[in-house]
Amino acid sequence: MVRIRCGPDEEARCRAALARAGFEVKRSLTWLVVRDAPPDAVNEALAAGGADPRVAVRQRIGQLIGWLLDREGSLDGRAVNVQALVRRVLEEGGLTGRYRPRPLDALLAGAAALYAELVETAAGFVSWDRFVELFCEELPG
Repeated sequence: MVRIRCGPDEEARCRAALARAGFEVKRSLTWLVVRDAPPDAVNEALAAGGADPRVAVRQRIGQLIGWLLDREGSLDGRAVNVQALVRRVLEEGGLTGRYRPRPLDALLAGAAALYAELVETAAGFVSWDRFVELFCEELPG
């Protein structure tokens, strides 16, 4: 499930952009929801269609990237902070039934690896698949 926070003034543009990309969209409370789709593909469809809203997990992953860069790789004693940021990504995306954050030591290792990648490549993008690989465990069932 991919969630998009979208106000009424943007809903038509979001729906049109997603429909052009072949995604079926449903309304769920304050969210537009696309089921069984990769978050990055949905986000790309929104951008290509000129819609301003973005996929919820993309926004939260951006916050995690900003947090890592602000700390300049200094992560000692910050495992709980990384865990909280990862949880926010999963909660905001409605994905807590599918994923959970890795154990604290693995989260720190993932954060250190991601920071090194960001600095080495001068990139600010982390794919959904890479985020899951570094920070999440898939729940059984």
